[in-house]
Amino acid sequence: GGIVECVGEGVTDLQPGDHVLPIFTGECGDCPHCHSEESNMCDLLRINTERGGMIHDGESRFSINGKPIHHFLGTSTFSEYTVVHSGQ
Repeated sequence: GGIVECVGEGVTDLQPGDHVLPIFTGECGDCPHCHSEESNMCDLLRINTERGGMIHDGESRFSINGKPIHHFLGTSTFSEYTVVHSGQ
């Protein structure tokens, strides 16, 4: 679990100080799977082991010595701080 430190532009369902539990099977809330009672395999946030960065630009938000460190399952929860899609 964690506590939201800040949110990005357009995020309206979370605010700093909220307690959260990052998950790699997130939900965008808009696709057919998110509206289904039979599946939680969101079209946007489904598990993708090849995705190493953020969804909208593919870039990592982490680096060490100037080299990018890629996000693991879109959450990077083994770090002290992380950047995730609000649906995760």
